[in-house]
Amino acid sequence: LLLKDVQTLTLHRGQYTTSRRTAAVPQLQCTGGTAGCSRIPEVVQCYNKGWDGYDVQWQCKADLESTYRFGQIEVNCEGYDYPDDPYILRGSCSLLFRLELTEEGERKVKNSGSFGSSYYQSRKDSSDSVSGAIVIIVLLVLAFGVYKLFLSSEQPQQSFGDSGGFTRPSWQNQQAPPAPGFKCSFT
Repeated sequence: LLLKDVQTLTLHRGQYTTSRRTAAVPQLQCTGGTAGCSRIPEVVQCYNKGWDGYDVQWQCKADLESTYRFGQIEVNCEGYDYPDDPYILRGSCSLLFRLELTEEGERKVKNSGSFGSSYYQSRKDSSDSVSGAIVIIVLLVLAFGVYKLFLSSEQPQQSFGDSGGFTRPSWQNQQAPPAPGFKCSFT
C-alpha cells in the first residue's frame, strides 16, 4: 500500500503489527506523559489529514475519559522493501503516543492528591530519594571502615606490666624506638 493513500488506521491494545523485514511491535505504545501509561485505550483510530511532502499528518482518536487526551503522537509503518519505502506492509503500522491530563484531570489531581500518575510519580520520587539516601549512608560507612582499617596511623597502646612506675618517653608508648642516630624530634 502507498502510505499517503491510507485514509484510516485502526489499532488495538494487546495486538502486534504485521512484519516482514523487522520484528513485530505492539500496535499501541504509550511513551509517558502527565497521565502516565495506566489508561491505554482499547482501540485507537488514526485519520489521514494530509501529506506535508514528507509524511502523512495523522489525527488519532480514542474513547478516553474526559480527564485524558493524546499528547504527541507518531505513526510508524514498516516500509515494504526498505525503511523509507513510500509503500508499506499492510498491518505494519503502530502508534507511539503520550497520554496527557486535560485541565479537568489536572484539577482532579490537585484536589484529590491521589489521582492518576502524579500520585504514583510522587511515591516513586520519594522512594527513589530514600533509596539514594540509603546508598549514600552505606558508602559513607564503608569509606569510614576503610579509613579506620588501612589509613589510620593510630596503633593501640600496649601497657607493660614491668614498668614499675617508670614513665617511658611518648615515642616508646606508641611505637618502637627510632633507629640509632635519629633524635626523637625528627621521627
